[in-house]
Amino acid sequence: MEASLKKLRIRFTVTMGLLAGALLLVLCLVLCMGLYASSELTCANVLDTLVERPLDKVVDEMGRPCFVFTASPQGPYVPDNYAERVAVYGDLSDEIMEKAMRTGDGKFDVDGLYFRVRSARITDDTTLYAVVDRTSDRHNLITVASFVILIYITSLIVAVLFFYIYSSYALAPVADSMKKQRDLIANASHELKTPITVIATNLAVMKSEPHSTVEENAKWMDAIEAQLKRMNGLIVSMLQLSKMENAPLELQDTDLSEITEGACLGFDAVCFEKGLRLVTKIAPGIRVMGDKDALERLVASLLDNATKYCGAEGKIGLLLSADNRRAKLCVMNTGEAISDEDAQHVFERFYRSDGARSNPDGNSFGLGLAIARATVLAHGGSITCRGIKGKGTVFEVLLPLAKTSARKTDQRGGGTVNDSAIADFDSYSAECLPEVPSDNGEENTGETPSENN
Repeated sequence: MEASLKKLRIRFTVTMGLLAGALLLVLCLVLCMGLYASSELTCANVLDTLVERPLDKVVDEMGRPCFVFTASPQGPYVPDNYAERVAVYGDLSDEIMEKAMRTGDGKFDVDGLYFRVRSARITDDTTLYAVVDRTSDRHNLITVASFVILIYITSLIVAVLFFYIYSSYALAPVADSMKKQRDLIANASHELKTPITVIATNLAVMKSEPHSTVEENAKWMDAIEAQLKRMNGLIVSMLQLSKMENAPLELQDTDLSEITEGACLGFDAVCFEKGLRLVTKIAPGIRVMGDKDALERLVASLLDNATKYCGAEGKIGLLLSADNRRAKLCVMNTGEAISDEDAQHVFERFYRSDGARSNPDGNSFGLGLAIARATVLAHGGSITCRGIKGKGTVFEVLLPLAKTSARKTDQRGGGTVNDSAIADFDSYSAECLPEVPSDNGEENTGETPSENN
C-alpha cells in the first residue's frame, strides 16, 4: 500500500507541478510581452513626434536619447538643437547615421548599441530620419526577463515541494480508504477462517465414517449449520455497511418515535431473560426524513450493544427527545464504562476492545456500530460515544427533524420534551440509571416514561 501511495503522491505532484508550471509560464510570458509592447509603443510615439516636429527639441519621457538628421546628396546634416545628442556617440555617430539611412524604417545596432529609425521624405532629394536609442530598453527587458526566469524557477521548485507535502493531506482520504479496504479483507478473512476450519473439520469427521447415519452425524451437522449462520451474519453485516456507505437512501417522512417504541418492545424479552431493566422516555410525534428499515436497525443495534455490555442485573436507558431542529436519541447501559481510547475507535470496522467490551458471545464481528455510524451519517446526523466512569456508557445520536415535526415543535413552543424530562434523564445518567420519577405533580408534556422489566 505504501508503494502505491508513493506512486500516487509522485503522480499528483508531477501533475500539479506541470499545471503550476504552465500557469506560471503564461503569467511570465504575459508580463514580458507586456513590458516589450509598452517599450515598443512608447518608442513609436517618440519617433512620430520627432518626425512631426523636427525643429523642436523633443525629449523622451522614458529618458531614451533621440535625435533627427537629414540626408541629401551633400551628406547627412544634424540640426543644431540635436547636435549635442549626436556628439555623445563620438566616432560612432557617422556609422550610426549611415546605418540609419541604409535601414530606413526599422531596428539596427552599432557596436552594442541598439536603435530604431523612422524616415520621412521632405523633398525629392532630402529625407528626414528620426532615431531613438533603445539600448536602455533592451537592457531593462533582459534584466526583467532574467528576474522573471529566476522567479519562475524558484516558484516552480517551491510549488513542487508544496504539492508534494500537500499530497499527503490531499491523498489522506485515499490512504484511509485503502487502509480500510486492506483491513476489511484481513479482518473478514480472519473472521471467516475459523468457521471454514470448523466446517472442514466436521466434514472430514463425517467422511471418515461413511456408513454412519444422519442421527449419528447430527452434532457435526449442527456445528456446520451454526458456522454457516455465523458466516451468513458476517456477509449480511458487510453488505449492510457497504450499502449505508455507498448507496444513497430514499429518505421519507418517518415517525422516529414509533420506530423507537417498536424497537424497545422487541427488547423487552431480551432484557427480561438477562435480568436487566429497560427504562425508556420517548417523546411522541418526532419525525425525521429517513429510511424506516435503516432507522429500525439503528435503534436495535444500539439497544443490542447495550444489552451485550450491560453489567449483571444492570439497567439500560433510552431517551428520545427533540428541540426545534434535531431529534436526540440517547442509549445508556450500566456496567464498565468505555474508555476514552475505545470511544474514539468503537465505530471502526471490526473494532473490538480488550476487557469487558470485547466479544462476549463469540458472535460479534465488530460491525454493528460501524453500520450504526454509517446509517446516521447517511441521514445527515452525528453519533458519539462516551463513558461515565464507574457508572456506564452513553451513545448519543442527533438527526435533523423533518419539516412536519419541526412545525409541530414550533407550535408547542420549543421542544417535544420539557426541561424537567431532560433533567430527569441527566440525573438518570449521572446517578447510574435510578428509577425514573413518575409524572405525578409534573407538567404533562405528552411523553410516556416507562420502565420495562
